[in-house]
Amino acid sequence: MFSLRAYQNPYLQVGQNTIQAVISLHVDDNAQFTPAPLSLVLAIDQSASMHGAKMQAAREGAIQVVQALDETMQFMLVSFNDVSRLLFGPAMGTNANKRSAIAAIQRITATNGTRMSTALNMIVEHLGRDQSRARKVLFLTDGRNEGETRFRLNEAVERCRAANISISAWGVGTDWDANELRHMADSTHGSADIIPQPQQIIPAFTLAFNEMRRTAITHATLDLWSPAGVKITRMQQVYPSLAECQLEGDGTNPRQVHASLGSLSMGEQRDYLLNLEIPVHDPGQAFLMVRPSVRYLVGGGTEQVQKSTQDGWVFVEWTEDLNLAAQVEEHIAHYTHEEELSDTIKQGQAALVAGDVVRATKLLGEALLMSEQSGNEKITHLLSNLVLRDDKGTIRLNPHVDAVARKTLAINTGRTSKLK
Repeated sequence: MFSLRAYQNPYLQVGQNTIQAVISLHVDDNAQFTPAPLSLVLAIDQSASMHGAKMQAAREGAIQVVQALDETMQFMLVSFNDVSRLLFGPAMGTNANKRSAIAAIQRITATNGTRMSTALNMIVEHLGRDQSRARKVLFLTDGRNEGETRFRLNEAVERCRAANISISAWGVGTDWDANELRHMADSTHGSADIIPQPQQIIPAFTLAFNEMRRTAITHATLDLWSPAGVKITRMQQVYPSLAECQLEGDGTNPRQVHASLGSLSMGEQRDYLLNLEIPVHDPGQAFLMVRPSVRYLVGGGTEQVQKSTQDGWVFVEWTEDLNLAAQVEEHIAHYTHEEELSDTIKQGQAALVAGDVVRATKLLGEALLMSEQSGNEKITHLLSNLVLRDDKGTIRLNPHVDAVARKTLAINTGRTSKLK
């Protein structure tokens, strides 16, 4: 079902007590999957700024998704402004239920402000606890979460994460906050993206729904066993995007921690960077430091476990050969570079917002060079819309760049490329 591979320099300088390793998980392209039963929530912003073309397109996009549901799928409709409203469900996708839901969608009007946590909390409270289903939220907003503190939103996002509810967050127009939408997505193993124009809502909703219905593996968990004295201090997803992972102890095995991976589709790859503190041993013998395995549900069935072969185990050996110990494994170098790229873009965007054109030009120019070196074609393309480079290599800001190009880069910052 899966392949698990570990990448790290196995040779450590005598006395060294920290290491990094990349664990790469790939779902077999040829595995025969039965799609998991789906629980889908449509959460639609109905604040005053959605009035007009955006609200009309949101209604039409939601209706098309509802019409595409089948009777095996559970669904729920929520709208939100200052408060949230349960428009319909949870219910199964029967023809009668879909007709009732469409009638409810057609009555949505745009008024008042924006408090996103109200919608997320309502979803957690009403979706139920059927862990056999892939639980997905298609979330649409056009604005910032100005009606409440960020703390309230973070609380609601954490409730979704704990309930294994994954959020696909879409920002229509350019007045939303990329940090808010990325936090929703990254914390819940979801996605975030821009819909520049209202007429693009329908194809974006259709694309998101088609991806959701392909889900086969749900509630995947990466278990990491280590011998006494080894401590995993950090786990970070580094592909396909940068996101912190929460490590939790295993009540049945004190030598094991685990991290939720969310749901997976056929052929999907995820890479994770581990930081470890380890006990020091004498040179000349390899020691096992991490042994991974994966627990998961397929097609909504019973939990299964796949243990890694030795390709996925992290071994280290202390050596007095400084040349061996100094080598940097190429996967770790690549993803460390990708994290530096993300940080540089964020600093450059912050300088641009602050009006510091000189600093923004310098940082975004550096980011362009870094993205080209790492082979991150998507980020290179997006940066090329913001900064221009002449034949002599001189970088300047593009004076004609628009808000859409800036927001598209912002929502994609942190997306990474695979090592080529």
